[in-house]
Amino acid sequence: MRIVVKDKDSHINLPIPTRLVVNGLTAGVLCRVLEKQGISVTRKQLMVFVHELHRFRRRHPKWTLVEVVGHEGEQVKIQL
Repeated sequence: MRIVVKDKDSHINLPIPTRLVVNGLTAGVLCRVLEKQGISVTRKQLMVFVHELHRFRRRHPKWTLVEVVGHEGEQVKIQL
């Protein structure tokens, strides 16, 4: 995963390992948070999603999840 923030004065490029952010531990935490919100999702379902996300990332490197451009030229991009 890569987060890029650009504006006229600076350029920040943050490479973050996807497996560090999206893994079994975060799936378990997310499952509990969603349960408190009244959304029933099992940990097994979230682990299937995590597996598919990693597989998608291998097949489609640098796929853009979010790209936002501000009216003054600021740019934020999040890539898988």
